[in-house]
Amino acid sequence: MVRSLVTVAHDATLAAAWRLMRTRQVRHLPVLDAGRRLAGIVTDHDLRQVILDPALQEEPGKLASALDRLRVDEIMTWGVITVEPETELGAAARIMHERKLGALVVTAGGRAVGMLTATDVIQALVSRAASQ
Repeated sequence: MVRSLVTVAHDATLAAAWRLMRTRQVRHLPVLDAGRRLAGIVTDHDLRQVILDPALQEEPGKLASALDRLRVDEIMTWGVITVEPETELGAAARIMHERKLGALVVTAGGRAVGMLTATDVIQALVSRAASQ
């Protein structure tokens, strides 16, 4: 689990979210509401869908304008599937596999405290196999 959680505000622009993903080298951003509670999640896939929208590619400058105008809460996934810090790795991996998710937000007391990614799961399995 990644504990140095990178988050984005619900009212941030898509341009700001994209820059944050690029500079922090993450593909999933938990979205926080004004009270810093988990409101959703936005992924690099969500942003690529907007960026590659043919309607935004037609006119020069239209894409940049849209990224500066659209807010994260307009494209994020609202129903975030979460796990708690005590969740067994196998159970979390099963959720990710069944739901076709690349990451799960880890919450404690209703607050986002970490992120478990598919890469984390694979690294843990490789480490376990190597130690046996």
